[in-house]
Amino acid sequence: MPPPVSADRPPAGHPEGAPSGQVGRAEWGLLTDDADWSVELYRILGLDPSVPALTLDELPALVHEEDRPRLTAMVTGCLVDARPIDGEFRVRRPDDSVRTVHMRGEPVLGTDGDAVSMWALIRDVSELRLHARSGTDPEPPPARRPPLQGPPRLDLAVHHTAGGPPVTAAADWCDALELPGGAALLSVGDLTGPDPATLLGAVHGLALAGIPPAQLLSILDQLETPTSLRGAVCCRYEPQNRNFTWARSGRPVPLLFRDGTGRRLTAPDDPPPGADSPYGQAELALRPDDLLMLHTERLSEPDVARLLGLGPRLSTARTAPECVRLLARELGAGQHGDACVLVARVSG
Repeated sequence: MPPPVSADRPPAGHPEGAPSGQVGRAEWGLLTDDADWSVELYRILGLDPSVPALTLDELPALVHEEDRPRLTAMVTGCLVDARPIDGEFRVRRPDDSVRTVHMRGEPVLGTDGDAVSMWALIRDVSELRLHARSGTDPEPPPARRPPLQGPPRLDLAVHHTAGGPPVTAAADWCDALELPGGAALLSVGDLTGPDPATLLGAVHGLALAGIPPAQLLSILDQLETPTSLRGAVCCRYEPQNRNFTWARSGRPVPLLFRDGTGRRLTAPDDPPPGADSPYGQAELALRPDDLLMLHTERLSEPDVARLLGLGPRLSTARTAPECVRLLARELGAGQHGDACVLVARVSG
């Protein structure tokens, strides 16, 4: 199991209602019976993030009575027969509201071939199912994290063009993590391999330890895990001075939109021989209302050029989700495989 990401969770208190389309992450350790949830999953389920995450044995208590056998069958198939989880069920929140969620996950196998843990991504699809029953087909809202705290704030939103399960043997991924002192880690990349939870846990652990982006990517290259991260962009944002530090392994570079104009950031120079990391690192001072886009390699160069042309329209958007809706309409649906775009707007 990766290290817990408690720094990613907000202070105690009942969370706001989760917007439909939000995605939460969970990992359950079978040997120790522990559990680790992202803050988004607490929001989806309407639970207080200060309480311990529910174990697999406790999870059915939240599930609608009619759907508990379905969840039990999915989890049993995953842990006993090593089958991926891919199904929907209803959950009843503490305020007695009912939400429909879609769970996708896989077991993590030990050296003896038995499952030692299980990870899952859980998406709120309530509004999608409601519109499907009514015969309409709305544009799905972007997955969104709450704004990262600390002056000035970052407003974040994600656009994911699903070409398969969000994290499988080879899939694109994006993440944002609030660090001690109000800094933020922003990262995107292509995960390849059977154990994504371990690698993502390592990313969080290194960032929480204060490892800068270039050195973080270098350490990930040296980890002996069956899962690798390629085509990655790793960034650190310091709110006190709006300093943005980033490094990359592969082709993508962040896009910056300022005063109605979009441009690619200049890739950092290669480090000199004998440096601590084979990756270069660049810094940029951001300004209020600057907009950053981090994207994965599956987004083609023509697509990136089209996004850069959105500068004038993006300058009128007030929030990151508004920006994501604009780029989603520009990119269309079903044309880009399993690509991710992470939007970060300096809102103060």
